[in-house]
Amino acid sequence: MSPMILYYSKSGTTEKLATRIQADLGCNLLKVEPENPYGNYISAVIRFLWESAKGVTPKTRTAVPNLKVHDIVLIGYPLWGGDIPPFFKAFLQSTDLSGKAIIPFATSGGVGIEKSVGTLRSICPNSKIIHPLHVGRMKQDNYDDWLSIVKKSE
Repeated sequence: MSPMILYYSKSGTTEKLATRIQADLGCNLLKVEPENPYGNYISAVIRFLWESAKGVTPKTRTAVPNLKVHDIVLIGYPLWGGDIPPFFKAFLQSTDLSGKAIIPFATSGGVGIEKSVGTLRSICPNSKIIHPLHVGRMKQDNYDDWLSIVKKSE
């Protein structure tokens, strides 16, 4: 069974990584988008902070996919406040990921992926979270080594 990639990208950085992974693994790709786009960097930060403070979870315009034929789901996202963007987290919670191997990959300017991996573990308790990849300005995991490990997981 082939892997599936679910991802969100605001600036295009995560999307470049997702399409690279797709090309290297030959798998399906689905971009998850918020119902109302976040706009430029400053407006996105302000909106994210407001939504976080108010406990608001924006809706997505992307339909929840049927993942029954996929044993492995790669989940890509930018790190916002060190974590998964709230609307994308809600999307993942509404997706049946039980029994799946989940491979997270995240992009950031500096913070690490650890907090978001913990979030995935809490929202996907019946899934196995394996082989996280972090690509950031301050720290970058070795993509080629990571890809080799992921290919062995298939």
